[in-house]
Amino acid sequence: MKTEQVQTLNINEKKLVGFSVTVSLNQDLENGIVINLREQLISKRSEIINRVNDGIYLVQVYPDCEWTEDVPFESIVAVEVTEYSGTPEGFIQYTIPSGDYAKFTHKGPESELGETYDTIRETGIAALRPFDFEYWADSSVLEQEESTIDIYLPLEA
Repeated sequence: MKTEQVQTLNINEKKLVGFSVTVSLNQDLENGIVINLREQLISKRSEIINRVNDGIYLVQVYPDCEWTEDVPFESIVAVEVTEYSGTPEGFIQYTIPSGDYAKFTHKGPESELGETYDTIRETGIAALRPFDFEYWADSSVLEQEESTIDIYLPLEA
């Protein structure tokens, strides 16, 4: 497993369509909730028109309180679309705002991602973020050594 802060990027708004759940990290790890949501999205991805590509986003929206692994937060598993028209029934829409983001890249199995988040916390960038998001370009290799997961944290202006 390797973590690197690639750079600070200015990202344009991203329109996403997918599924959402609100659970704590401990509930998710115990029950594989986000993994199941991702599998559900993969099986229904073809229903989403206007897809930009097959990459998948995981947006994590945190409550305005001191976060612990037992505090519920919203997880959104989605694909990027060019526009929201034609969003299938049962899917949600979410917009990642444009702005400056710190980009970290996790290289290695998804099961080791917690170590990358520990490294990110050590930078101090993550202290008060309202959300972050991950991008999985190829969800079929997430547990392999060559897997890469990009993690983006919004930076204050």
